Amino acid sequence: MKTQTLLNNVATINKDSGIFVNAKEFLKELRQVATAVAKPSDHRPNLTFVHVRITENNLILEATDSHVLERANVAASIPSELVGKEFLIDGKFAKNLSKTPTKYGNTLGIYPQFIDGKYKGIISIVGGGEEFIDDSREDISTFGYPDLERVTPYLNDATVKFDVQQKEIFPVLKEIVKIVNKPGLTKEFKEVKKTEVVALLVKDSVAKLKYSNGEKDLEFPLAVTNIEVQGEFEINFNVKKLKQRLQHLSSRENLTFRFYKNAYRPFTISRENGGLSLVCPVRTF
Repeated sequence: MKTQTLLNNVATINKDSGIFVNAKEFLKELRQVATAVAKPSDHRPNLTFVHVRITENNLILEATDSHVLERANVAASIPSELVGKEFLIDGKFAKNLSKTPTKYGNTLGIYPQFIDGKYKGIISIVGGGEEFIDDSREDISTFGYPDLERVTPYLNDATVKFDVQQKEIFPVLKEIVKIVNKPGLTKEFKEVKKTEVVALLVKDSVAKLKYSNGEKDLEFPLAVTNIEVQGEFEINFNVKKLKQRLQHLSSRENLTFRFYKNAYRPFTISRENGGLSLVCPVRTF
């Protein structure tokens, strides 16, 4: 659907302040980022919004639950007066909108509302002749989004890294998750299952995942390239968290895993389009 047709169908928004994106690309990335939004928890922050930063040519989408971070870039046509601003999209609204990305036509119009340069808490998204409104004014006033630049490691500080395609690592993660969920486990294994902890070992030219099922240790080699490591590096993490980060990506997408300083720092997964995921390690002692 042409931009002008979209605009003619909407009378409640400022037609001169629209951000236009490819519908399929935007909704795919929005869905990926929105999965990082956590369910309510008594022991960690529940940050229920996707945070959007506006640059000259891109929207930077990001979300975190304090344990993982997801970030993606989407090319966009952006009015100059909106560059540098930021807004929020409710996590549930984002997930519902991205369930059926093909019904909105080729182009989406995004209309965040600002007062004196500050996000008002209302955003309209227009596509397929329909307007979808996210009104989060009651929640925005008490919403404190974290400083994501502060919690994200600098990519050039990595001491260990390797490249891998999604199709090489994701099936391995799925296999391990099946083992984790297998019924009839021993009492000891059920205790391990609560954390779903997997170890990643990087040594010389080899990277592999290690998991204990309560009876024996299991190893899963990974087909990776461009390994950089000094000696041996091992880190523990939640296998379901990593599987969730990768499940909506293209099977052919190339990913770069980077690890920082020691096994207690978050590790990052960089995507071809500039997107970024962050996964926190799990301490086992």
